[in-house]
Formats: sequence, C-alpha cells, structure tokens
Amino acid sequence: ITCLVLLLLLGGCQYVQVQSSQLSTMKDMFSPQAEGAVISHWELQLGGYVADLQPVTVGKNTVFVSKKSDTITFDGWKITQVKGLNSFLPAWEIQDIGRERRFLVRGDLIATHYCENWVRLQIATGTRFEQACRASQPYTNILLVDNLGMITSIVQVVDSSLMPVQLRLKH
Repeated sequence: ITCLVLLLLLGGCQYVQVQSSQLSTMKDMFSPQAEGAVISHWELQLGGYVADLQPVTVGKNTVFVSKKSDTITFDGWKITQVKGLNSFLPAWEIQDIGRERRFLVRGDLIATHYCENWVRLQIATGTRFEQACRASQPYTNILLVDNLGMITSIVQVVDSSLMPVQLRLKH
C-alpha cells in the first residue's frame, strides 16, 4: 500500500489521470448514478475533420477526448495542447508568454503569434469573449458562455496554419 501511495504521489498527472479514471469506473459500478446527472457531449471541427468529444477534468484543466484518441487540453481560457486530429502527431503545445502565443512541437518553436487581452461582450444568450491575435494575418479566438456561466463554444487557432479548432457543446 505504501508503494502504491508513493507511486501515485510521485508518478505525475498522467498516472493519476489513469488511476482516477479507473477509480471512477469502479465507483460507478457500485453506486447508482445520481438522477438527473447530465453528461456533456462536445463536437470538434477542424476543417473537414469532425469528432465527438467527452470532457474530463484533469487537475485545473479540462481535457476533451475522442474515441479516436484525439485530445485537446483547455485551461479555462485557451487550448494549451492538441494531439491527434489527423495532423497533430506529435502533439502541439501552446504557451502564452506575455502577449506572445508560442506553438511548439517536441519543444521546438514552430510559430509565434501575438494576442491581446480578452474582451467581454454581452449578448442575448450570455457572454462572448473575444481575443484579437495576429500572425501572417489577423484572427479572433472566441469563447461563448451561456447565461448559467457554462462554456458552450470554443473557437481558437492552435497551429501555424491559422485554421481554428471549433469545440461546441452538443445539446
């Protein structure tokens, strides 16, 4: 038991994620689901690529996972890593340093974009956050939040092609 505890503490987030997933499955087998519990489903679009996603909380991040092994890590404001999606192997990592948004693959800098602070706009269905960015051409990252405070849409550029990834909550 002591070795297991040490492995969990020293093993890092990747190991804890696997273990907590297994623990959740076992727990669900023995305890009934709360009535009215809602499991959210999301849809991913990138160009002509479409996949259904399931959000999983990992630490302070949300990781969207597909059955095709696509993963998108979201920190609440921006996508910080993309893996899969037919063109993100190896994974692309996105780092913000000041106004610079850096796109890295295996630690190598691929592109640098420049982004402004997020701007909040009230709309009929809730709030729209926009972030103006520029690279070879300007683009806008968008977060839509409904009147209940739930994010319902994420549109962000995640690589040097400037094609946005679109994540949309499916109702």
